[in-house]
Amino acid sequence: MRRRTILAMALVAAAIAPAPSAAADDSVFGIRGLGLMGRPLSARAAGAGGAFALFDPGTALNPSALGLFRSPAGWAVSASSWWRYDGGASSAALGSTRFPLFGFASPVGRKLTVSFAVSDYLDRSWAVRTTKDTVLRSDTVTFEDEARSSGGVSDLRLGAAYTVSPVLTVGAGLHVLSGSTRLSVERTFTMADSSATYVDYSDLAVTDFSGWGASVGAQLRIGNRMAASATARVNSRLKAAATNGATARVSMPAEFSAGLMFAPAARTTVALSVGRQTWERAADDLEAAGQERSRSVWSVAVGGEYENAPLLGGRFPVRAGYRWRQLPFRANGATLDERAFSAGIGFSFAEGRAVLDVGVDSGRRSAGATSERFTTAFVGVTIRP
Repeated sequence: MRRRTILAMALVAAAIAPAPSAAADDSVFGIRGLGLMGRPLSARAAGAGGAFALFDPGTALNPSALGLFRSPAGWAVSASSWWRYDGGASSAALGSTRFPLFGFASPVGRKLTVSFAVSDYLDRSWAVRTTKDTVLRSDTVTFEDEARSSGGVSDLRLGAAYTVSPVLTVGAGLHVLSGSTRLSVERTFTMADSSATYVDYSDLAVTDFSGWGASVGAQLRIGNRMAASATARVNSRLKAAATNGATARVSMPAEFSAGLMFAPAARTTVALSVGRQTWERAADDLEAAGQERSRSVWSVAVGGEYENAPLLGGRFPVRAGYRWRQLPFRANGATLDERAFSAGIGFSFAEGRAVLDVGVDSGRRSAGATSERFTTAFVGVTIRP
């Protein structure tokens, strides 16, 4: 394979294996379009299905939530995932561990808080293996193709929140989209006739991604038991630049999210959030690269937290939730959806200066006859010196 195919390889990579027969390392749905959308959630928010994401200062979605930090803080999240892919004629067990979010924040004066955070935006790590028989020069030849991609697009956010009044906090963020992928393709031949010889070959394509975005957000307290939150974000076109000099640009979505949080009883909180991403803007650019058109998508999450559950001889905050989201990139013409149930627990140490949160997210992705069951364990640490 020559690097003249770099545009499709670098931009979307799906042309190499339109119907994966086996996979390793990460979700096979990451091969579609620009990859699998990230979820920049803290372990606390993930344990409640993402319902508290817009109210959580450790989640890189709503910059106005940073106003909840009253002292300097640093945080990091680890996510270990396991999948079982079923493609009808084939199946595979998958798994990976990554660090999708880390950051720090610090108040500046009494009303302003500033922060820097790095999170996943698009995950493009996957591997597929395909075996086929063919006839070359009257020889029966079996060859195995293995395509492997690693990397993705990260979101670097410089954010700030300002407390306008005891009931209103506003925020803004400047985002830099950055990252790279390494796509390798290897072909290995085996022949029934040992006198025939065909040379194995391999190729490597490295692609760098760049872009920017800007976000704004607000949080409003409504009485003593309710709060509302909303955020909006715009993005530039994402530039893909390959090592051979080829470039491509893809329009990125505008993003909108809103949420409500309500405390129906002491130490009990429930929340609902809804999000919209206009990925339809990328459809023409993807189609020009020979890929399926993308669609605009919705997401919904609902969850709750009880702060004083008696467990393990003590009392800890426990969480549970449910989420559903559409994914923008189709799989062989079929639309892709994802749904999951979540649960979590939190632990506090050193008078609240160190917090350990654990969350588990288990669900299913499906597109037509293909599906993937997954479980992800989130572990998050927050330190307040």
